[in-house]
Amino acid sequence: MNAAEHVSPEYAPHERLRVDLELTNACNFRCPICPHSLGVSGAKGGALPGMSPFNRRRGLMSRALFERAVDECNRVASHVELDFFGEQTLHPDYLAFLDHLRTRRFRLELNSNLSLVTHATLQRWIDVGVDLVRLSLDAIDPDVFDRARPGAVVDLDGRPCGERRRIDVLNEKVEYWLARPDHRPTRIVFVKSSHNQGQLEPFVRHWQPRLGPDDLVLGKRVLSYGGKMADPLVGAHRCNVWENRYLMIDWRGDLSPCNLDTNMELVLGNVLTQSIHSAYTGPVAQFLRRRTGCGNDLTPCRTCTDGNDWSGNEEFRALSVQGAPVAVR
Repeated sequence: MNAAEHVSPEYAPHERLRVDLELTNACNFRCPICPHSLGVSGAKGGALPGMSPFNRRRGLMSRALFERAVDECNRVASHVELDFFGEQTLHPDYLAFLDHLRTRRFRLELNSNLSLVTHATLQRWIDVGVDLVRLSLDAIDPDVFDRARPGAVVDLDGRPCGERRRIDVLNEKVEYWLARPDHRPTRIVFVKSSHNQGQLEPFVRHWQPRLGPDDLVLGKRVLSYGGKMADPLVGAHRCNVWENRYLMIDWRGDLSPCNLDTNMELVLGNVLTQSIHSAYTGPVAQFLRRRTGCGNDLTPCRTCTDGNDWSGNEEFRALSVQGAPVAVR
């Protein structure tokens, strides 16, 4: 490979990609709407007929790979989210990786279940100037939360909390964060599923008065993650990954155009051995552009029916000056 193939050209604003950078695909939660609840074997209490397994090896992104990916993203990305498929704060170098992003040339977003977030984490989000923070909670009632989002939690000082304190501790973290006048724009996420029905209204009622002008509560539709998860609230939707110009970079450096490709079965290439540009525009990408889409014969497309179905999403902003709730749908 020559040097030109290893370095992407500088993309124009309208050409830039939305990249998810996966520091790790491990997670300390086992939410029933997420493939992490299926275990390494891809089955939860036995086989799920007709569903696609989840069996990708777990691991951590190396510092060298992270710096290489960021270097490429500076040339081709408009947005980079520390996300894809895992709890990014599990990475032992998480704060150091954030420091490396201070001089980025793209919009930086992140997604966390808040379980391991401490005072130091929140301060680093501010110091680095993160552009958007997504905090996934999905419930306000302790019993519903324990069912919808099981997993260990530490408090803001890093001390493990008791089982019945989990939702209280996470709420305290969010309230502390939103009360800081320098907090970054925030989305408090509620994924609407069969496991938390009836919770959205009290969830919004609790958080809406605490929102700043750049914050909102986001009620999202549950997704099947490429046909891995079944839920009565999953709806049909067409694939849109290519038109949204998505690109996933997993912890090994593999590249996929699909944010629901949790097993990385639609690999375009690897950022360690080629540029993002050559992978995203090369022959493998051209082949997949013709063959991907819900219901097509490639995996995970053959078991995916919903793509990115955001049609039922709801956004609730801060209370107006008059005190009336403002909902943006």
